[in-house]
Amino acid sequence: MDPRFRHTAFLFVLALVFTVGLTFATVELPYLADDLLQGAIPTPAGDSHADELARTRTELFISHYHLRAVGYVCFGLMVSLIVAGFATRRTGLATAGALTFMLPVFAQFAGVMFFLAGLGLLNLLWLPVLDVSLELARLGLIIRAPYDLLIWLARQLGFDAYWPLVYACVGTGLLLFLLGTFAWLSARARQQPVADFWVYRISRHPQYLGWIVWSYGVYLLLLRGTYPRRSWGIDASLPWLVSTIVIIGVAMIEELTMRGRHGEAYEAYGRSAPFLFPVPRFVERLLALPFRILFGTDRPRRKGDVVVVLSLYAVGLIGASWFIYGNGMERTRKVLAPAAAVSRMDELATRIREEPNARTKYFIARELAAYGDPSVDHFVRLLDDNQAEVRVLAAQNLQDIPAERAISALVKALEDSVASVRGNVVEALGAIRSQKAREPMLRLLDDPEAWVRGSAMRSLAELGAEEIVSRGIEMLQDPEPWIRAATVESLGILGSERALPSLAERLNDEEAIVRRAVVIAMMNIGSTEARAPLERAAGDEDWEVRVYAAEALRRLSQSSRERD
Repeated sequence: MDPRFRHTAFLFVLALVFTVGLTFATVELPYLADDLLQGAIPTPAGDSHADELARTRTELFISHYHLRAVGYVCFGLMVSLIVAGFATRRTGLATAGALTFMLPVFAQFAGVMFFLAGLGLLNLLWLPVLDVSLELARLGLIIRAPYDLLIWLARQLGFDAYWPLVYACVGTGLLLFLLGTFAWLSARARQQPVADFWVYRISRHPQYLGWIVWSYGVYLLLLRGTYPRRSWGIDASLPWLVSTIVIIGVAMIEELTMRGRHGEAYEAYGRSAPFLFPVPRFVERLLALPFRILFGTDRPRRKGDVVVVLSLYAVGLIGASWFIYGNGMERTRKVLAPAAAVSRMDELATRIREEPNARTKYFIARELAAYGDPSVDHFVRLLDDNQAEVRVLAAQNLQDIPAERAISALVKALEDSVASVRGNVVEALGAIRSQKAREPMLRLLDDPEAWVRGSAMRSLAELGAEEIVSRGIEMLQDPEPWIRAATVESLGILGSERALPSLAERLNDEEAIVRRAVVIAMMNIGSTEARAPLERAAGDEDWEVRVYAAEALRRLSQSSRERD
């Protein structure tokens, strides 16, 4: 066999191994890793951000295992790798940083509700961002624009292009990566300083392009996840956007090195092949406009040029995400064209009534709520609609836009014949935190629907209604575990030391969810009388109860030292 053929075959097999590894990372590895991590690392059950109790449990878990420190250190290391890579032109460091920035995208494969469970543990890498707001992760949503446009065009033609787009992106990315790796290895084998053949004629950086296209396909793959969990709300668009911008910056830095090392040979190659992929000349000039404005050249001359321009692009794309996908358009319209905003709100309120699909109704209501306080009057009117699901939506959105002027209509809606309406109305009144709602809500402690009674108990606790303590102690004997747990939570919110003996008895409850709630309630009450019950809870058979008890004792001791 011809030695050259054997050598070429070996290089192709090597490139294929790299590509197969990337394929495995796409198709199977995330699910295997998720199963392994879920089995090996216990995490709290349930939705990590559903309500205040869930958020408290999440915070106690993070605090107990020092996960916040781990997340912040990891985030700092990622940023340090990127900064060091750009500062020293060691692009491998910056590439490593970019790839780790991309990892939270794979957290979307976690099929659980707790956002750090299973592969969701990768969300730790972005904890400094998520600590500010879960919504910040959506500031990269502009990357969906090409996908949304193609999906819309396909729908006009009568078909769903979702899966074809996913397969096209993942397949094209893998093919580019395979061909680019093979060509690069071939160039090294020939001792050719500049790879300028095969796929390198359509892209000067085919591996980077392959990675970007492949990872975009992975992002699209997760847009239609069906698993019941909260972490789908932690969007992966910003990690993908940051990672891609850094990869592009790495490619630009490498070009500076190649031009300095190979001079005219690389200049000639650069004139014959596009930077990442072929685009019309006017688009190329448009993309280079910041370089011309700031530095008077069509391309970067120094690494500082790359950092400045890509930072501007990042800010611009994040701003576009907020404006187009983050209700910025509605907010701007409200300020610049108030009459048009009123007309639009009227239109949305009408559509909520007329739309037959419940899910679509929900999204229309959220669009109306994005107008903030001016939308309150529309939701107040919707409380009188003859459709129960519309009244529920009105009450739910009034929880997010608490306004005193909605109290009268909400109090009236407490008489609604539909339990789900009454329950959401109670929660809306609780969000307003007005003492005017106190007396009407006390009557709902006798509501025939348990959920309504529980919601009333919680809302009254948030208003500081001490008169609920006796009723709460009675409800601790309810046969339903979730009612007992909700009552415990309410007594904890109220901070009633009078309820401590009854709460301590519930540490013997047969249901772990009740015992967990008791430990957190005792921590919220903050009385030294809770120390002995908490010490008993620290030996509970349920690991979550033990973790929360340990954290509660630590905080109780810290509070005692501060008082002393």
